[in-house]
Amino acid sequence: MIFDLSVLPAFLVSALVIILSPGADTFLLLRSTLRGGKKEGFLTMLGIYAGIATLSLLLISGVGLVVAKAPGALFWLKILGALYLLFLAVQSLRAGINLVKRNSAGEPITVDQGRIVTRQKASPFVLGFLTNVTNPKVLIFFLAFFPQFLGESSHVAVQLAMLCLIFVVVSAVWLVTLVFAASAMRKVMTTTGFTISMEFVVATVFAVLAITLLFTGLSVH
Repeated sequence: MIFDLSVLPAFLVSALVIILSPGADTFLLLRSTLRGGKKEGFLTMLGIYAGIATLSLLLISGVGLVVAKAPGALFWLKILGALYLLFLAVQSLRAGINLVKRNSAGEPITVDQGRIVTRQKASPFVLGFLTNVTNPKVLIFFLAFFPQFLGESSHVAVQLAMLCLIFVVVSAVWLVTLVFAASAMRKVMTTTGFTISMEFVVATVFAVLAITLLFTGLSVH
């Protein structure tokens, strides 16, 4: 058979558990939406899926396995991914500090000023894309997770492509829900305390993710 449907129930349950688990994508999407509304939220989401599409192509073509097994490749990708997460953490930390200074000076604070005070040059799309392609844990996840559900398919590439597509569709439903929820929260949670706290919380999360990534052993068996 070209596509083995019998693996779908187990795949969907496993995929939902993974998709609903918060990670760098989730916090980046929330930060973008809370700062810039639905437009920036959806741009970030498109970037995330551009990254997922890139990793899916690497998986299906077999290039991802070659990269993962190349000497030193995962190590340097891990360093790059951790540095990028630290960059995001510093962005939010700077925004939080600047907002505290503005608040102390008596200036009005709004939820979109975290983006303004950091003078963010990279588009939300680029930030979302880089969050995926610079994280070796995402690549390892793709290489380890999807091949478990090949079933009795006689066409591995077709089976992997369909599983990746289903994963994208299911996760898209979740991320779209997050964008709308964060956008609604943005209209309600307009207090100065919330705006400042959001930046420091997000900075802490990205810093923890970066440190965790640095001390995580990565390998493909």
